Amino acid sequence: MSPRTSIQLEQLKASKQQQILEAALKVFAVHGYKGATINMIAKEAGIAKGLLYSYYESKEKLVEALISFGLQKAASFMEEKAIKEVSTQKAFEDSLRHMIELFLQETDFWRLYTMLALQPHLAEKFKKEAAQFLQQYLALYVVYFEKKGSENPIAEALLFGAILDGLMFDLLVSGGLYPLEDVITMIVKKFA
Repeated sequence: MSPRTSIQLEQLKASKQQQILEAALKVFAVHGYKGATINMIAKEAGIAKGLLYSYYESKEKLVEALISFGLQKAASFMEEKAIKEVSTQKAFEDSLRHMIELFLQETDFWRLYTMLALQPHLAEKFKKEAAQFLQQYLALYVVYFEKKGSENPIAEALLFGAILDGLMFDLLVSGGLYPLEDVITMIVKKFA
């Protein structure tokens, strides 16, 4: 067997990092940040604790990488769905549905994100990256509300964002018992 090339080693490293991040997300989703341990994460990933530490020097660094990974996945999802402009009522409703779809596909990530956002010492670590992500999508709605003739498109976009945050939180805590279609219809009526 010949030695691995540098490209193969990089692919192996990226694969192992993703394996660790996915395991960490599962463990954090079940046990929370404080309850999760490096041992639990290593066990879930099927690797030795020492190997995990060779990728991430602490639980805090692992969480930072996990948030970054999750936000990048979310941005990729939004790009894949071609959400670059919200200029019509249909585009508004489609973007709303895509954001909810993203949330429902990545519920564990958004649960962790919400938990961490409420812990100031941890939220500080990813505040800048999260703000950039949120501002990028908020800007789409500012333009949409400007085109609709809103007297304060920034405030209206922020209000829409706050309602969406509340919707996502309700979906997290409702255990699936939520009249999602009715709420989407009402949001579209109010804002589109």
